[in-house]
Amino acid sequence: MSQMPKVLHISADYPDANRAETTHAVRNFITSNKELDYFVVSLNRVVNPLKCNCIEGDDKGDKRVISMRYWGMPYGVLLALSMLIVAVRIRWQLKQRGIRVDVIHAHKLTFEGLAAWFLARWLSVPLVLSVRGEAESKILRFKPHYKWLIKRMLRDAVQVLYVSAWFKPILNRHFDISPHKQSLLPNFVKEKGATYSDEYKPDHLVTILDLNVFPKKGLDRLLPAFKRALTRYPNAKLDVIGRGSVQVISEVESIIKHLELQDSVVLKGTFDNTELLKLIPRYAGLALPSHNETFGMVYVEALLCGIPILYSQNTGIDGFVDWIPAKVGVDATSVDSVADGLEAILDNQYNYRQWLKENHEVIQFSFDRESYLATYNKFIRKFLVCTH
Repeated sequence: MSQMPKVLHISADYPDANRAETTHAVRNFITSNKELDYFVVSLNRVVNPLKCNCIEGDDKGDKRVISMRYWGMPYGVLLALSMLIVAVRIRWQLKQRGIRVDVIHAHKLTFEGLAAWFLARWLSVPLVLSVRGEAESKILRFKPHYKWLIKRMLRDAVQVLYVSAWFKPILNRHFDISPHKQSLLPNFVKEKGATYSDEYKPDHLVTILDLNVFPKKGLDRLLPAFKRALTRYPNAKLDVIGRGSVQVISEVESIIKHLELQDSVVLKGTFDNTELLKLIPRYAGLALPSHNETFGMVYVEALLCGIPILYSQNTGIDGFVDWIPAKVGVDATSVDSVADGLEAILDNQYNYRQWLKENHEVIQFSFDRESYLATYNKFIRKFLVCTH
């Protein structure tokens, strides 16, 4: 039996037996850490309580994961009750398996964080909370009556980790949180696959997204903004990379046709990550003015591949790249702002790429998983010493 401290991770964004696709960011963080043992409860909400289940494993052979469907109403209705029931179910699963955990880490403050808070109190173990921004901002905006509970959760947590750096000042405006227990924890990217190329296609931009949620990813504003940018850069091109249903692709093609961009915008389909990292360095820049992006690993991948980024202010990677000149932050709700950003990328494409080439190692270090994992492990062990 492992002598390493065991962390119970509770996440609603973990690949498991109940969902076909989701981001691998949380799994990459957990499985990359070789100094701590883990047990993962992966949550998937269903409205019909008869569809609740609990499946051992993640459907990929990892027995330290359970895939749990839980009852929950849309829009966070009866959220506290739903998470209380989840906490009871998790406690029962731990008891049935004879699992003793030393720390609980919830990977979202205002959903699974509630379940983790109940559990941490019942089991008398330290609580770590990740803050991802999107869900938290909605709860604070539409459910202010939960602020008293969030205040207690933040008070009891031994560490608050910001996956979304842009949300840190917002949360601190609402709550009094000790600076000593707040730190950043970006999503990890596939650093080794990122390469730089001196050969690139001038004025040729790329956007990479899931087309099924293209309004959230800002494509409906990027396309008219790109049309405006063509006035100054008539030879500019935009490749759209990403998967989408037949219906959604048809809808996007209609928008392109309506804007008369057929000669300038191309839907390239989807590529696996290895292929993608070979393609990215040959572009002049990445343009992705998303709404409510938690982090956006593709931005880091682009920077590591040596191309500048256009991103949305007050969301996603904002707050992690303030020191990098080869980027342009825009107001994602404004076509004019996005258009100005595109022109800024195109105006400075060569200088931006040159700076990124010269500072590749510095960027890589700033997002290096090993340094973040070392810091994480250090404070986990510190809390365990204090509690024992």
